[in-house]
Amino acid sequence: MKYLFMSATFFLLVFNWTGMHQNFANDSKEIQNVLELKRQGWEVIEKKSRVESRPGLKPYQNLKREVQVLKYRLSKNEQFYFCLVEYDSQLDTIRESCADSEKEAREHLGR
Repeated sequence: MKYLFMSATFFLLVFNWTGMHQNFANDSKEIQNVLELKRQGWEVIEKKSRVESRPGLKPYQNLKREVQVLKYRLSKNEQFYFCLVEYDSQLDTIRESCADSEKEAREHLGR
């Protein structure tokens, strides 16, 4: 009886643990980026680039960090799509956001 109880407990623990780490593909919204959009037939009709100087993040708050901002305007079948791509030199990260309007793309980036 003790063996049966331990086996059932072990089975439930493993079952519960594996169930918590499932990835439900239908729950997440597909994130578009410039490369994916170009593969789907979107054409880049405008591209602007600029470098912004922003305050550094701790512990380098006294230093300036450079952020390169790229704005893309894409077109397909008389529809337009906007993408913003930011490269942060201090964090060494690239963030990208695409939306129906430039304002929405900025909001997705958190700016």
